[in-house]
Amino acid sequence: MKLLTKNQINECVEILNKDGLLAFPTETVYGLAIKASSFDNYKHLVEVKNRPNDKPFTLMCSKIEQVKKFVEINELARKVINNFMPGPITLILKAKKDVPSFMDLNTGYIGIRIPDDKFVLNLIDLVNCPLLVPSANISNYPPAKTSDEVISYFKDSIEGVVEGKTDEAAIPSTVIKIENDKINIVRQGKLTLEMIMEKIK
Repeated sequence: MKLLTKNQINECVEILNKDGLLAFPTETVYGLAIKASSFDNYKHLVEVKNRPNDKPFTLMCSKIEQVKKFVEINELARKVINNFMPGPITLILKAKKDVPSFMDLNTGYIGIRIPDDKFVLNLIDLVNCPLLVPSANISNYPPAKTSDEVISYFKDSIEGVVEGKTDEAAIPSTVIKIENDKINIVRQGKLTLEMIMEKIK
């Protein structure tokens, strides 16, 4: 495992372009990323995280134009995106019909996130492909908040980790699902349903 700094972004890009796993800090917790380009990459991520293979991973994008390629965006979703992305929110939306099955696992839905972190947004732009990014932890363990915690979880089973730490009080993103023009909270993070509804009314 390579320990990298944010100044070594080209090496981070190289790891991802070679279908390696890279952990990095976000505005919430550490994420563990791989290019969202193949079923093999999806399987690799499942194996390293020791996670059930029936749970889709969040698709991390750098801009709304990227998001539009994979999900249907209705008026309600557009309001949430315009008000809260980039930010600590994951939005589960109806997948477009032609998306690869490893993205939605035939559920018909994909979780989308645009992080509020310039390094990560730049990284996705340079890779020129969305990333599959769950939190950096072995399933059923707390999400990593420092590069040291990432190393203790994964050792040499991933190719790289960006040195640093997230806010000690950081929690994973709020996850919401939009279905039939209704918002449902799937996981509570910093953003509450009340905060979301207040902004988009």
